[in-house]
Formats: sequence, C-alpha cells, structure tokens
Amino acid sequence: MSSCQIDLRFGPGSPCGFTPSGIAGFSDLRPAAVVRELIQNALDAAVEVQEQTAVVRFRLIRCNTDVIPGMESYNHAFCAAINTQEIMGGGTLPSQAMRVVDAMRNAMDQDAQDVLVVMDNGTGLDKDRMTALLSDGISNKGASAMGTFGNGHSVAIPASDLRYVLYGGITSSGDRIGAGHAVLASWTVRGEEFQRSGDGFLVNGFKNGTYVFAGGEVLPDLISNSLDDIKLNSCHGTAVIIPGFNNFRVSTPLVDMVFKAAACNFFQAIGEGRLIIQVEDRRPDRDDTLHQLDQSTLPAILEANKNEKRSQSFLGGNRAYEAFKVLIDGNEHVYETKLGKIRVHLRELASGNPRVDLCRNGMWITDDKNIPGFYYQFQDRHPFHALLLLESGTGERLHELVRNAEGPLHDKLDVSQRLSESEAKDLRGAFRDIRDWLKIMVPELKSESYSPDDFLALDFGDKDSEGNAKRAFWGRATPVIRRDSGQTYYGQDPSPDPSQSPGPGPGPGSESPPRPRPVLKNNFHATSVPLGINNRRIRIECLEDYENAELRLCIDENIDATCDLLRRNQNDAVYLNRVKIEGKPTNKRAFVKRNGKNVAVRLGNIVANSTLDLEIEYELPDSLLVLPGQLPALRVEVFKAVEAEEGN
Repeated sequence: MSSCQIDLRFGPGSPCGFTPSGIAGFSDLRPAAVVRELIQNALDAAVEVQEQTAVVRFRLIRCNTDVIPGMESYNHAFCAAINTQEIMGGGTLPSQAMRVVDAMRNAMDQDAQDVLVVMDNGTGLDKDRMTALLSDGISNKGASAMGTFGNGHSVAIPASDLRYVLYGGITSSGDRIGAGHAVLASWTVRGEEFQRSGDGFLVNGFKNGTYVFAGGEVLPDLISNSLDDIKLNSCHGTAVIIPGFNNFRVSTPLVDMVFKAAACNFFQAIGEGRLIIQVEDRRPDRDDTLHQLDQSTLPAILEANKNEKRSQSFLGGNRAYEAFKVLIDGNEHVYETKLGKIRVHLRELASGNPRVDLCRNGMWITDDKNIPGFYYQFQDRHPFHALLLLESGTGERLHELVRNAEGPLHDKLDVSQRLSESEAKDLRGAFRDIRDWLKIMVPELKSESYSPDDFLALDFGDKDSEGNAKRAFWGRATPVIRRDSGQTYYGQDPSPDPSQSPGPGPGPGSESPPRPRPVLKNNFHATSVPLGINNRRIRIECLEDYENAELRLCIDENIDATCDLLRRNQNDAVYLNRVKIEGKPTNKRAFVKRNGKNVAVRLGNIVANSTLDLEIEYELPDSLLVLPGQLPALRVEVFKAVEAEEGN
C-alpha cells in the first residue's frame, strides 16, 4: 500500500497487552466521564475561537463496517496481536484480555456498526492539535483551557467495542484534517526485527518520528461527511467519531444519559447561555427528532433528576439541582484573592449542613470535602450553600493552579501531588482567604438558638502563647439524648410486650435478644465530631461523681445525615483501634473486648464537674453496609461497668 495513502498504521512499539495502562483506568468509566470529556473539549475550543455559545451535537448513525477506514489493516493487526499475546501467555489470554477480545471480535463480525458522532463549533484541528490529541501526556491547550491532560481522548476509547476512535477538524480558513487511533495489543511480523505497537494510527505515514496526516479531499467519507456538516452549521469545529459504539453497555437511551450528565456537570455553562447540547438518532427506523438542552430546558432536566441522591455522574441529580438554585437565586459577589478573582454565589438555607461547590469555566469540579482547608470548617455558621465560580479570564494564577491540581477526570483537587511545594502553599493560602471571607459573610450560630436540655455546646479552643488556636475542637456538636432516670436498660424495651417475639441479637443470625446494659444517666453531656475518616474527637462532661465508667461508640440505627441508609434492629458497637484520653494513649488493659475486638474503653472513676477529652480511631463492623463516601451516625454511650468481658 502506498505510504501516501491514509491507512491504519502500527509502528514499532514496546510489548503491550489488550488491557494497556493508558486506557485501563478508563475501562470501567461511567457514561458521564465520556460526556464530560467531550463537552469540556468543545467548551475549550469555543472559548479559543471566541464563540459566545458552544454547541455540541451528539449524533447516532449506522454505517457498514467496510466503510470504516483502515478496517483491513485493523483485522490483520487484530489477528496477529491475538496470536502474539497467546504465545507470550503460554497459549492463553488473561481473562480480562479475553473479554476485550470477545467484544472486539463480535463487533468486527457485524455487517454494520452503530457510530456516535460528536461535533462542536470550536476552533477545529490543525497538525499541531491533532498531534497533541493522539499523543499521550501531551497537551497544547492554552491557559484558558479546562484540562491539561493530553491523554483525555483515551476516555472515549472504551465506548467503542472496536477500541477505535476517528477525529476530524476544519478551521475557520477551511483547512481540513483527519486521523484515528485504535488500541489493540503489540504483535510481531515474521521477518521483522522489531515488535509492532498495539496503538494504530489512521495517518498517511510516519516521518522523522511524527505523523503524516491526511487532509483535503482524500479524507475518508466517514470523516469528510461530518466535516461537511460542521462547515454548513458553524464553518469550523471538530468531530469525534466512535465506530462500534456500545452505548456504554447500558439500556438507557443516549439522550437521557447525555442530558443528565451535561445538566449535572455543566449547569453553570448551560444556565449562563454558554453551552447548548443537541442529541439526535439518525439510524434507520428511529425517531430522528433533535433534542436540545439549553437555558430554557435545563430546569426541567434538573427537576426530573432532583430526587437522585446517589449517582455515578460525578455530581448527583439532587446536589446539581440545589447548586443550580444557588446559581439562579443566590446573591452574587466577587472576591479578589492575591492570585486572582473568583465569583461567589451565596444562598442561605433554612436547614441542613453548609456546603460549597467549585466550578471552573462552567464545569463542576468538586465540593468542600476536597477543597483545601474547607472540610468541616463552617459548622459554626448558619446553613448556607455557596458556589465558587472560577473563570480563566479573571482567575489568573488562581485558575491556573486549580486547573493544574485537577486529575485527568477533573473531579478533584490533589494539591500535594500535582503542585510544587510553593504552588501548593499559594493555592492553600488563596482558599484560606476565601474560606475566611465566607465566614464573615455568613452569620455565626448563636448558642441560645439551640438550648434544649439535651444539648451542650462546648469550646475546645485551645490557644497557644500568642492566642492562636492550636488543635481546636471544630464541628457542630452532636446532641446526646437524655434518658428518663427511671429507665434501666438499652438494647431492648425494659417492659416488653410478652406477646411479641424478641428482636434480633447483637450478631448476624443471632436469635437471642441483646444483652441488657445499664443506661447513661442524666449526669453526662457529650459532644462528638469527626477528625477524619474513622477518627473522632469526643468531650465528656460529668455532672456528678461516677465510678467505674466505660465508653463505647455505637451505630445510631445506621442513619446518616441524608437518611439514605437503612435502620438497624440492633445496637452495634464500633471497634476501637486507638484511644487517647487527655492526649495520652491508653494501654491494652483499658479496653473491653468482645470476639477479640475492642468494643469499649474504661474511663475509671470520674469526679463531678470534670471533663474528659478523647480522640478515638475506630473501624466499622464488617456486616455494616455503608454507601461509598458516607459514614453512619455514631452515638456516644457512657455507662457503669458491672461485669467482666472476654479477655479481661
């Protein structure tokens, strides 16, 4: 075949299987990951060409397999790769690779393929941009871009059962370019001294270590037709073409997946009129209605998903709906840090916990759990929801550092790993200033507003010699229910109905009722807040003399703050790994064991009007089902030890 003719070409490469590390991290991604990446790239390109509104079209078509460019070379490389990998594996392929091969073989056997074409109205592609697009770890995005990772195109590859994605671009001057990338496995050719790479590129050839791209009228029809469509609608833009599209192996219609992911993750860009999403299905015998997500239809999409509290779409429907309300109804401010400006939309809430979300260039990035210096820093303020809106044009150095701190999926900030020490210090300082400004803007909770008998607010504000807070107690105090002094037991009704059978016992499968224990009387108050994952700080105040006290943490009916978790019928104690009392580690003899696990710690005799400060590291029972990222509510129990337990 002539070297000047476009074809799928595999150059020399190092050994690599059907599950290469370059895309292994993306192989199990949710649809939202692909949608986010494609829309993000389109927004970047629209900003660069100064388009006021980015328009991204998702179009499903169907085409014959033999019109996909480079399929003859693809088939040859695929068979050779299987043979090579089986020899290297002692006659068989690993099970994970076999699943990939089966999907690829099944797609190749089809006479026709579903193809997803995603087109935008951005700046288009030229030789340099196409080279960066096809080269892992290379990015030529400017300072205004959302992403910095040159391997972002790998996100789309698992959406093709062929592991093959095509690209086309047309610039405002009318120049056209096209290419493609297939990911197979390395293979050998008899008589050649080198091994062929598993990465195949749809190009005219290789010259001086780089690609020779095709352009103009010699582009394959599948690419050329998409560029014709772009030319007709916007004169310039990029097409991403995914043959063998597998609909992410779910039955949900494409329009529903795209609209939900786009609405939840780009509510700012869409709500401000900077982004329009279109979806259409042009396959034979399908409804080819053009569906559009824009300013007018966004509220309805968010409303339809507002009851979804858990999601794999980065930002769930409920939280996106609430964030959008802040964008629309919140008071807008502009705060200028030493690194750049940031817009803040602030909305006070009637109830709930304080929350902060960060968006950059119109895309949601993360929340206060992942913003440096923000986690659990607003529990002393009235409930509020804030949106931090960072833009490339005004954010300056702040925008640059946030962008550089993001991972390849742009859904968290990893300051310590992705920034230098000085950059991390600067970014943390900027966020600290924003945090302190928010505290000024939001009223502080008044203690008299929460003064029932069963609630005590305590100040752990230890100070150093200069009056600065040292390891201060922080967080909203947990109320401890004051029980009737006449009540004697917990874990079962002290006066059970004899007609009712006993409830489940303390262990899985147990039929015996839970063992009764003396209940905490009215002479204790407690506050408890998390210090981190499975780590709590607790203050106990004793109002009367109390002898032989023990403390344990129990799962409070497995109810978390969102009420998403199910109730439990038993009082399970969490396991205590380490305990410090007044800053000093306890010894092993202080623990009370059950089934080899520490379930309580002895506090000894406590005198009236005294306090105890404890730090507890714990683990949850294996039988407890907890949703990812969520923790069950924990209850502090202090009682008088009346019997020896296992191991004591």
